[in-house]
Amino acid sequence: MENLNENTQQNVLIPSMLQIPRMLPLKQVVHYTGLSSTTIYDMLDTRSNRYDPSFPVQVKLSKGRVAWVEREIAEWLESKMAERVH
Repeated sequence: MENLNENTQQNVLIPSMLQIPRMLPLKQVVHYTGLSSTTIYDMLDTRSNRYDPSFPVQVKLSKGRVAWVEREIAEWLESKMAERVH
């Protein structure tokens, strides 16, 4: 019985240590950043005059489906706020 409890406790601990990143679809990135989808894709395009290498690159989840890591978008927004002149 003691081994069963040890295994159960280990299984309970594993999920709490696993950090699954929250993925944001383009619509939410548009909402959180206040940027249009066109601007976002221009910021990712190295040939665009709006290219921004600091903007997070999307993750391809499947054919025709991309999303951005929420933490990376939040960090990008925080870096923009930190650049403000007071």
